[in-house]
Amino acid sequence: MANYPVTIVESCSQGLIAFVAEGDFTVTDAAGKAIASTGDVGSDSGAVVKIEGPEGKEAIRAACFSRNGALFAICTNDKAIRIYETAGWSLKRKLVSEKRTNALCFDPESKHLVTGDKFGDCYRISVDSDGGSDKPEILLGHVSILCSVGFSYSPKSYVLTCDRDEKLRVSKYPNAYNIQAFGLGHREFVTSVATAAFAPEIAVTGAGDGTVRLWRLETGDLLQTIELDSLMRKYYESGKARCGESTREDRTAATQRYGVLRVRPLESQRSFVAVVERIPAVLVLPVGNDLASFGEPVLVDIEAAPTDVATIEDGFVVSFEPRAAV
Repeated sequence: MANYPVTIVESCSQGLIAFVAEGDFTVTDAAGKAIASTGDVGSDSGAVVKIEGPEGKEAIRAACFSRNGALFAICTNDKAIRIYETAGWSLKRKLVSEKRTNALCFDPESKHLVTGDKFGDCYRISVDSDGGSDKPEILLGHVSILCSVGFSYSPKSYVLTCDRDEKLRVSKYPNAYNIQAFGLGHREFVTSVATAAFAPEIAVTGAGDGTVRLWRLETGDLLQTIELDSLMRKYYESGKARCGESTREDRTAATQRYGVLRVRPLESQRSFVAVVERIPAVLVLPVGNDLASFGEPVLVDIEAAPTDVATIEDGFVVSFEPRAAV
């Protein structure tokens, strides 16, 4: 797996962490010991469960664990979707979707996998296959590319979808034709949405406009906006973040950008964390007791520009951009 940089990191409450690199993924425990892998993990490979990976090493576009940690899913460039049982890492279900999937999320009961694709459609897929009567069913639709899918922790179950047209949509689940609210305010594509058990009434989004925003789910009210330029400009001024540097996410001209790559909940600290393209830091945003605002933001410096972040019980795990040889 070391032939490619890690671009996706996923974790679950059971202490499992999945590291995705191109067409392979490796699963470790919280201490970093490899448990299972689709590729070769070196001298310890005899103690590691071999997982059936994507055919032809097709690149993995998205991945996720179920909330109970019992299931893990990936989608690949060839439109295939695979669902694994984490108890033994056997392949539970494989199917090929009609369109290329961009985002994945299991529903709260871990009975269905919800997917979002490049045409704006969101499907619901049963994790169990009975041989033909369980084809993916359309759940909802946007008019542009879906970038992120999530679920609320509130007593009323909501499915949250984000798109390239600057919107957060909050829909009732499973009857997602009933729209509860829209979150409007982002100025560019919304890349990530996160919710947390410690604050079931809110959601946090990050976007290409260089902001992280806090929303009230029931109403779609925008509670607070964090402008990343004022917090992170120092990384450009010091040269730690370079304008126009060719990265996996951005190859534009020499401009300072603060596009959010991922937002995650950090339950034990009653906070959310975010990573931003080019910026060698993790942003930690504690949530106030009123659940309507953020506390003082904290920046934790890291070695290089991140590609993803996942949270574990008492902290977070970050994957980095490969650094050029000097």
